[in-house]
Formats: sequence, C-alpha cells, structure tokens
Amino acid sequence: MLRVSLILLAWITFIGCGNEQAAKVSDKFMPDNNLWMEDSLDFASNISEELFGTIIDTAYALYAPIAEEWDEELDIQKLWSNGTVNADAWRNGYGSARIRMYGGMARRSEVIPIGFALVLCHELGHLYGGTPYVQASVKMAAEGQSDYYGAGWCLKNIAEKLYDPSEITITPYMKKVCGGDETCLRQLAGGQSLGILLSKLNGEAAPDFETPDPAIVKRTNVSYPKTTQCRLDSYHNGTLGKPRPLCWYKP
Repeated sequence: MLRVSLILLAWITFIGCGNEQAAKVSDKFMPDNNLWMEDSLDFASNISEELFGTIIDTAYALYAPIAEEWDEELDIQKLWSNGTVNADAWRNGYGSARIRMYGGMARRSEVIPIGFALVLCHELGHLYGGTPYVQASVKMAAEGQSDYYGAGWCLKNIAEKLYDPSEITITPYMKKVCGGDETCLRQLAGGQSLGILLSKLNGEAAPDFETPDPAIVKRTNVSYPKTTQCRLDSYHNGTLGKPRPLCWYKP
C-alpha cells in the first residue's frame, strides 16, 4: 500500500510540473545572441544604473494596475549587472507575469533611454498587447504585435511621464510626420535606435523610416519579422497610429 501511495504521489507531482511547464510561455525581445561578450560594467552607454531603474519604475507604475485587471501580479526584475543583451517576459498561468530587464541591453551604445523603454514596452506588449497571439491559451502577443503596441500606447505614456534630458537624432522625415509633438519624436527616435541595434545583430543595413518593407505576407507571422526594416515599420506605424505593417500582419 505504501509503495502504491508513493507511486501515485510521484505521478501527481510529475503531472503538476508538466502542467506548469505547459502553461509557461516565454518571449524575448530578440533572438539569443553573443553580444554579451562585448559588455562590461565600464561600457560607454547612454543609460546610467539610476536611469535604468527609473525607466523600469515608471513602466511598473503604469502597468501594475493593468496587471491587477488581468488578476495577476506583475514583477519586473532589474538585472543591471547581467550583461545579457536582451529582455524577456513570461506568464505562467497561475496569476504571475514576469519580465527580466538586463543591464547589457541598457549599456549598448546604440540604445538611447527611450529605446530602452521601447524594449521594456515590447515585453509589456507580449503580456498586454492583445492579438494576434503567439499562443492564445496564455494570451502572449506575437512579436510584431508587441513591437506595434509597445511603440504606440505603451511608449507614448512612458515618454510623457519620464524625465529624459538626453539628446535625440531628429531627421527631416520625423519632423514632417510628428510636427512639433515632442513625444512622437522621442517615440520614433527610440525605434530608430533599436533598428540600428537589430541591424547590427542581423548583419543588415540600418533600416529607414522612409523605405518600408514591401513584403506582403500570406498569413500573419507570429514570430520575429523577417527583416529589421519590418520591425522598424511596426515602431513607425504604432507611433503614428497607422495599420499594422503587411510585412508581418495579414488582416
């Protein structure tokens, strides 16, 4: 009888762990990479540890009430000393949503403060950005949707609440589409900085807001868009309230 009970307990434990693993879906800002090898705590960057924390705190204050509406607790981990050049988010299906933000991403010379905020908004977009989903059972938004939503509502609200005196590069095109809207200009500048980082990772030429990806997908791509330009198009359209780019989205 004791042996049967132990076997039953082991089986229940196994099933429970399996269900938890099945419920957990994790998504990253960009594919795994070895850019951490270029990182050190003395890396010349645009973001200090203090600003790193301020950006995360600003986003948390904005999204903690939203997480409560989803009946879950949001935890954004500040991993300043970790050299990983990425960010990730996951929801385990048991009232818990987690995001990890790494110092290695913040210390990249390509990444300006509002660009780092956009990385965080991308991860928040996975959790709260809506359809299309990577996996509907845990309501984790697709990569393109996370870019699009993150550059729009999320980044706009963070930019309006975040004191950021840093200089940004403003092109004539950005002035034309944003006019005198400083928040819009910062949103686009953040997307531009990430476009430069992603193009380096992918070995591509830097993308440009004025040369959108002409590809039209036959079905919605829930994974990473095929080109860095396509990702920049999502930042652009999300900021300006335009439709999702057809290079990853099928209406």
